[in-house]
Amino acid sequence: MSSEPVPGLRAQRLTVRTTRAAILALLGVTWCFAEDASKGDPEMLPYAGSDEWRADHEQRVKWFREARFGMFIHLGLYSGAGGYWPPDRTIGRLYEQPQTERIRTWASVPEPEYGRLLKPLFNPEPGCTDAWAELAKEAGMRYAVFTAKHHEGYTLFNSKAEYSAHNPATGSTNISPPGRDLFREYTDSFRREGLVPGAYYSLIDWQYPDPARYRRYLHQHLAELASGYGPLGILWVDYSSAGNEGAHWGTRSILDIWRTHQPAAIFNNRFWNGLENPNGDFFTPERYVPPAGYHGRIFEACHTLNESFGFSYHDDSWKGPADVIRLLSDVASKGGNLLLNVGPDARGRIPDPAVRTLKEVGAWLRTHGEAIYGTTASPLLYPPFKGRITLSADERDPTLYCHLSEWPEGGLLSVEGLQTQCSSATLLGGGFLPLDQTQGGPPVIRLPATPPDPTDPLPIVAIRLNGPPVFDSSPYPRQAADRSIALSASQAILAPSVTATNPIRLEESHIGFWSDTGESVWFPFVLRVPWTTRMVGDKAEKIPGKFDVYLDAAIAPDAGGEVEIRLLDQTLNHRLAATAHWRDFQEIKVGTVTVGQAGLMSLHVRPLSIKGIGLMNLRGVKLVPVP
Repeated sequence: MSSEPVPGLRAQRLTVRTTRAAILALLGVTWCFAEDASKGDPEMLPYAGSDEWRADHEQRVKWFREARFGMFIHLGLYSGAGGYWPPDRTIGRLYEQPQTERIRTWASVPEPEYGRLLKPLFNPEPGCTDAWAELAKEAGMRYAVFTAKHHEGYTLFNSKAEYSAHNPATGSTNISPPGRDLFREYTDSFRREGLVPGAYYSLIDWQYPDPARYRRYLHQHLAELASGYGPLGILWVDYSSAGNEGAHWGTRSILDIWRTHQPAAIFNNRFWNGLENPNGDFFTPERYVPPAGYHGRIFEACHTLNESFGFSYHDDSWKGPADVIRLLSDVASKGGNLLLNVGPDARGRIPDPAVRTLKEVGAWLRTHGEAIYGTTASPLLYPPFKGRITLSADERDPTLYCHLSEWPEGGLLSVEGLQTQCSSATLLGGGFLPLDQTQGGPPVIRLPATPPDPTDPLPIVAIRLNGPPVFDSSPYPRQAADRSIALSASQAILAPSVTATNPIRLEESHIGFWSDTGESVWFPFVLRVPWTTRMVGDKAEKIPGKFDVYLDAAIAPDAGGEVEIRLLDQTLNHRLAATAHWRDFQEIKVGTVTVGQAGLMSLHVRPLSIKGIGLMNLRGVKLVPVP
């Protein structure tokens, strides 16, 4: 995998902040944000000079847009080390870095020692690829990408390239067991299960000795993969860097080879530098999810089930089914795919915790899959409830799917901003739900007071529409059915040095690393019904509404300070008291505001003083109407 997720993430954040600058301007707030200066490689764009490539682009990516969920498989000699060097847990040193596939780098191991010690340990069992394919299908995955060659330079396909077949340093780069070709076994297994196989290939090589001849070697490998293993859905290359991208690899020649042998294949953007560069058929955020979708572009977020791509003896940071389901929901709501990694051991066995999680994810998808597969991105950047939204792509049956990461208080689910009339609402895996909707107003769905199935990690309500979805023009967070406003960290506009995390567990997203009292955070939102009403004779009189303001925050014992919360012309000051630690989030009431006008507004949070090592981790702000 790429060792440069941070530069890609930085570019992504700058892009978001540039967009947010426009929002701030609407709110009357002045701030300067840097712009994303990333550019494409016009001479090496995949479709440059080829009408044929452009003409069938939508046809080639159609299956990928619909698939949404794939399996990434990292297997190599590094699998036998599992994070130890020498590769023996009784005498070897444990390297705690999460990317065990980089053990050669962590332990500074030269050839031929690396191959000499690891080749005897590498013995994938016959039928292991069948087990992978069966698990992927049971998990609800629709395709896979397998490491034909990783950075270590060893090939899991039987290459006939001169250096791969025989060389004086390692003997051979081909490491399939005698008489077998692991890449062929993989493609055959996944096709039998009806899944689309793809090939991962590292553009860099830690063992090939001659940089001047490497490009020819690279091209021969990729030609062998393109021509020798039947239809492949994806060429997934890794990785490029500044000055080593595009023309450096002879990318156009490689694409011409693949166009000849794999005319239906798609490929990622990593022939070029930057995880979000605009080349290729899709871009590839790694270990993070873009905070918003990218109109007209396709992305695939790759993540791991623990912290390592390769097999690890010591990494027990396993994601549970709920983590994966919510991650998949988040990615799909932004129009992307999730490529989820498993790291088999040197015998080809996927660790039991990964197997258990994937099977449970598959069970959930058998009930809720219509809200994931073949859907399009949420038409609302900020849902009016805690969760995500996807939209069916079938214009004959327009359906809005509400993914509920938190059960609505009182069981009332409102989709503020939706103006299309709705015909019905259903809890997937349950039954029909009562639906109220005035002409042109938002639907309000009446759910049970508590979830009918408390074991469901992500309940989904499907709202069938009478026509194409039409929303009002506001993209900002809105009131829930009970008139409250919940503003999460992911919706905030940040001053440059304030940091918003984007972890796998979405409920842990927060804002932290406040560096000084000049740093501010803005939460834009739309207040549609700020007031309450009372009857004066036979007339209804509007009364400005009161809202209690809560910070969802965690403060370490040696941290804290004083914050100012400003809304319209009202200011609340509050001194933060410590919670147990940085992850002990509590709802802290900071005061009450009165609002008598409707419309777009912004709640502003800034520190007046910072105590000790930091201010707070802020997970969100909530405005609760006072009865």
